[in-house]
Amino acid sequence: MARDTVITLVWPIEDGAEERTDVLACVESVGQSEFFAGAQTGLKPQYKVTLWESDYDEQPIAVVRGKRTSVYRTYVRGDQKIELYLAEKIGVR
Repeated sequence: MARDTVITLVWPIEDGAEERTDVLACVESVGQSEFFAGAQTGLKPQYKVTLWESDYDEQPIAVVRGKRTSVYRTYVRGDQKIELYLAEKIGVR
């Protein structure tokens, strides 16, 4: 896996503060079927990012290429990596 992009995983904590962790990941666009499935639930799927499982601690937010997104689905692979599926909520800026 080519890990070529730094993304920021975000964990909200008290009083609007955030814990932020930068990790290396492989960033891809989501496929057409993923995009349409997400749109039916009010999401706008943006990215699939693949990173080492040990780098992910169930953070609900990821910043990719300057865009703040929500982690709406994960997939643990059998090779010590995890795929995060990231989306924007439709109508939210």
